[in-house]
Amino acid sequence: MDGNQQQPWSGGPIAVSQGSFPGSDPREPVRIMSGENPDLPSVPELPGRGPGADMIGRALSLLAQVAPEFAGETTSSGWRLAGRVTDPGTRAMRRADSWLAQDVEACEEGYHAAPAIKVAVAGPWTLAANVELRGGHRMLADPGAMRDLRDAYPEVVRRLAGRMRRSWPQVTLQIDEPSLPAVLAAGIATPSGLDAYRSVSTEEAHKALSEAVRAARESGAATVLHCCAVPAPLALLRSVGVDALSLDLTGQTPDGRGGQDEEQLGQLLESEGSLVAGVVAWAVDGPTAPVTATVGSVMALLDRLGIPLDSCAARLAVSTPCGLAGASPVGARATTIRAAEVSAVLAREVA
Repeated sequence: MDGNQQQPWSGGPIAVSQGSFPGSDPREPVRIMSGENPDLPSVPELPGRGPGADMIGRALSLLAQVAPEFAGETTSSGWRLAGRVTDPGTRAMRRADSWLAQDVEACEEGYHAAPAIKVAVAGPWTLAANVELRGGHRMLADPGAMRDLRDAYPEVVRRLAGRMRRSWPQVTLQIDEPSLPAVLAAGIATPSGLDAYRSVSTEEAHKALSEAVRAARESGAATVLHCCAVPAPLALLRSVGVDALSLDLTGQTPDGRGGQDEEQLGQLLESEGSLVAGVVAWAVDGPTAPVTATVGSVMALLDRLGIPLDSCAARLAVSTPCGLAGASPVGARATTIRAAEVSAVLAREVA
């Protein structure tokens, strides 16, 4: 790593969770992660509780604390800005704030011995692609709204990182950007469905993300940038100064031509960057591949990249490609255990 990077976790390979789980009680995923992801457990996200527990609602509630005009309300299609209000805590925002407080409290009880924690927040481009203005268009349509979002977002990162650091000495902040590729490719449809919003330039995307990463670093937090799209814009993601990338690697093919750009993956690891390898595929009832097959896919990828496991093991984490909110409770637990099993086998390979 260069002098500006931080190691998001200690040692490796380790297993980490993306943080999203089924159910409504945060104590259950905290219990699971404290046992299976002890090196870097996550603040749980439980969207099944309803609007405000999802990643968009949670991020809007954090934004509204910085800039009240970002207070959100729900619609039949998702979230829209409620407009400037005297109290930024609309009912939906108060609910989101309360659930996040419950989740952090559960973590303080369940992870009290953990030296580190990971917390996720939806990124600025995913928010812009998913939140409507009062007129029904997405935030992407309004340059003024986008400017205000870019200005406010770094302070959200600072506050969230600072909140976590009051309880844990080491904090990793994960910025979730599943919508970023569609934003870059003009792939977000307008309300009529007959057109799409203009593409955002690489330069625009870089500026917003690099400012968020800088804010996290200034607050003492390491950063992971998560994008579960295939392919993800790896050159852009690497360029913003993030400490680790979290990617869906379940689609990599033996010839290296399918899935993520393996040249970029190789450059990431060769430049001392860290990787959260989303290799543990799952379905509703649990993981869909045995441990040996998943380990084999990681080893085959490293072999194609020409990178020995022992040279990157400390910077490697194993995870699912995305969160587990769509799994059954039994499936979520089994999948989390599977990731821990895969990381343990990889660790034995290094030893």
